[in-house]
Amino acid sequence: MLDKKRYALEFGSSIVLYTIAVFASVSFVATHPDSTWTVWVSVTPVIPALLATIAVVRALRQLHELQRSIQMQSFAVSFSIVGLVTFTYGFLENAGFPHIPFLWIFPFMIATWGVCTPLVSLSYR
Repeated sequence: MLDKKRYALEFGSSIVLYTIAVFASVSFVATHPDSTWTVWVSVTPVIPALLATIAVVRALRQLHELQRSIQMQSFAVSFSIVGLVTFTYGFLENAGFPHIPFLWIFPFMIATWGVCTPLVSLSYR
């Protein structure tokens, strides 16, 4: 059974740390572009993102079998959609479309997973 309070604490605190890390790293890189620490500081938001990912995986393990199946199916669908969209857009960039940084792929995958989950759950009604 999913411990919602624990999940909210783990995931929520990870997202708060992520937000702080993004602002701090962007600020540091902007004010210290020649520092030897620029590379390391610029990737610090990955640490709380990893903590958020661990919280999600831990929560998925606690779900009921049906809910876990729905989540895995929606993840598979979102993985396929994001893969095909980014693959297609990569070819469109060769045709002159503007470049989109890799930074946007993970948030796009998370958003797509969020949209796919209720749609996949409809098939179980």
